[in-house]
Amino acid sequence: MKRIAPSFIGGERMRAAAWKRWTRTLPDAAREPARYIDKDGKTLGGLSDHCLPVEHAALSLLPEVRERALAIFAELGIPWHAGVDGGPSNNLLSSQVQCVNALGQMVTDPDLLVRAFADELGVVEALPIEPERYLTFEYIGPTDFFGEVPDGERVRGARCTSIDAAFLHRTSDGLVELVLIEWKYTEAYDRPRTPDPAKDAVRWQRYGDALTAPDGPVRCDVLPFADLLDEPFYQLVRQQLLAYELEKAHAHGADRVRVVHVLPKRNLAYRQSLRPAHRALGGSVSEVWQQLLRTPDRFVPVDSALFDDPEITSDAYVSRYQDDHVADREDLLRLCRGDVEDHLYCTADYDGDVMVEDEEVVLLVARLGAPLAYPFSLSELCEFALEHEREAWALAEAEEAEEADEDEPAPDPPSPDDPGHVNGSLIDKPDPFRTEKR
Repeated sequence: MKRIAPSFIGGERMRAAAWKRWTRTLPDAAREPARYIDKDGKTLGGLSDHCLPVEHAALSLLPEVRERALAIFAELGIPWHAGVDGGPSNNLLSSQVQCVNALGQMVTDPDLLVRAFADELGVVEALPIEPERYLTFEYIGPTDFFGEVPDGERVRGARCTSIDAAFLHRTSDGLVELVLIEWKYTEAYDRPRTPDPAKDAVRWQRYGDALTAPDGPVRCDVLPFADLLDEPFYQLVRQQLLAYELEKAHAHGADRVRVVHVLPKRNLAYRQSLRPAHRALGGSVSEVWQQLLRTPDRFVPVDSALFDDPEITSDAYVSRYQDDHVADREDLLRLCRGDVEDHLYCTADYDGDVMVEDEEVVLLVARLGAPLAYPFSLSELCEFALEHEREAWALAEAEEAEEADEDEPAPDPPSPDDPGHVNGSLIDKPDPFRTEKR
């Protein structure tokens, strides 16, 4: 039977569930399935493998960023999206959590910022954006440029235009640049909004002058305002307007302000979040957005795969989020940096042998071999390795117990020419975890 590839979000749910089962960064109690807690604190749906039990929700933040991130959000009064007990969401697919996991170490490590963005933005020196911080989260700027909160105090990350992260740097051409980072993960906007004349009038009152300014960042002669209110364009518009106002105000001494939009290349559902009026301009969100920008260089799209590098993030980040599809032997060696055994040991605590062949990978534990044919994902390989290791040792212990009961000497080792062997290792029966090549 032909296997049907899951959707992007379906694949990420499977990956997150697999990570939760084998990662060494979680205690066993956190591996249980759980119900999702929404932004109102209500439980939704049934038990999900890609959600953490509420008492362990904070463990969605990786160890190297957890303490610092929780402290920063608490200090700045930043609410977590669908947060649990003052901490992050229990959904392992939270884009806010992924953003913090990727960028959290850069708050105090300017070298990581340079390493990550030197090629994309020409970063040569990271500059402090806040006291003792080179990067900050849920940035809203120093001024309420659009009157979004006329009768109260703005809250970073809530009820006003907020940017997931921001940093300041000096460019290779000597400019001081403020970078606003918007981070997407599994988001998609497939439902058209319901017009609300009263709220739409308020939105026009807030952003209309900036949109119609002759030197503004977004062209207002391409689409009617109503078509700009559909997500993701409404968010893109507001963030670009904020960048424009920050640049005019030289916020933080910046000569230039750019929006960096981080999105997995494989998230086709986001890229296709278009309505008929948008499709008349292009076949994807990025194509349409480029036509709406007056200065396209102020918007920089970045594939989130950039952060699948332990020299930029961490081994823990890479093992959780990396695009880990393995098509062939070359892919496997590349993703494991040449040592598949070491990768399985470091990420899944696997303590067996590995034989990397042209058509398959063979795992050897206690003389029992199990083949896994390409293609597969690294997450599947980790699960397969753990399952095989458990079964192999259970079989070996059962055989030892049986031999002890019978008080008979162990049988002679089977011949390497026996067809029931893979490269000299016995395969007694098809592995129940993977019974056929895929």
